[in-house]
Amino acid sequence: MASVVSEDGTAGAGPAATSERAPETKGERTRRRLLEIAIERFGERGYRATSVSEIARAAGLTQAAAYAYFPSKEALFDAAVDADASALVGEAESRLAGTPVRQLVPMLLVLFLGGLDRHPLVRRVLSGQEPEALARLVDLPVLGRLTGDIADAVRTGQGRGEVRTDLDADLFASGAETIVLSLLMSVSQVGSSTEARRQLGVLTIFDAVLRPPE
Repeated sequence: MASVVSEDGTAGAGPAATSERAPETKGERTRRRLLEIAIERFGERGYRATSVSEIARAAGLTQAAAYAYFPSKEALFDAAVDADASALVGEAESRLAGTPVRQLVPMLLVLFLGGLDRHPLVRRVLSGQEPEALARLVDLPVLGRLTGDIADAVRTGQGRGEVRTDLDADLFASGAETIVLSLLMSVSQVGSSTEARRQLGVLTIFDAVLRPPE
């Protein structure tokens, strides 16, 4: 994944805007279709209430053909969680262009919250309805790379005098990821009645932490 951070310390356009993909093969299209249906069905009904056979039928395949792409129901579910979460992160990255470093993490939170309704499986996992999948979600490589990009943005901001220099960029990025995930889980589980106030509070905190002394 290309870095979302440009040389001027703001967020770049992300990989979706800069990379060209080779045409999909028939097998790749079939696998993608299985994942799309799995995300929808698992997101609506959950792991236990959804069968591989119904996902395969919706994709126009036999259950045996589906197992050629995913060897088990668990493997299909894990791949669906990975794909849905990666898509949510990718959507957020694509909209970060021009975001100042001190507003980067709050903007990520806003974009993630705004995108949850389009990613039912991620929302289901964050809401605690699939507890076995939560550890997988928070340990996804795409989140690790995003955390690295946040650290790079902080270091760039430090070099430009926009961020306090006594801050450990890697520790900050790790803590920011934890806070964002915690807030996403909170909103998913208890609702968003105080969402606007929560976002304003996050913006205020991160701006205060990163702002260099005057």
